[in-house]
Amino acid sequence: MELSDVLFLLVAVCPLSALITVYIAHMYGRRFWPWLLFGFFVPMLSAFVAIGLAMRDARRREAIEQQEK
Repeated sequence: MELSDVLFLLVAVCPLSALITVYIAHMYGRRFWPWLLFGFFVPMLSAFVAIGLAMRDARRREAIEQQEK
């Protein structure tokens, strides 16, 4: 991997991934800073983790609501 490839990853991909991840996490009530750092240091995968956790939380809320009825 050349230096230009590494610089492109650091300058373009990591911050964009961090912003996407923190936006998804914030929509579902998660804290800002941990998700921003996770999105920066684990690019692209972090967005899928945030989506997966949001889906899990939604399923839990549905199950609780059904039990209350």
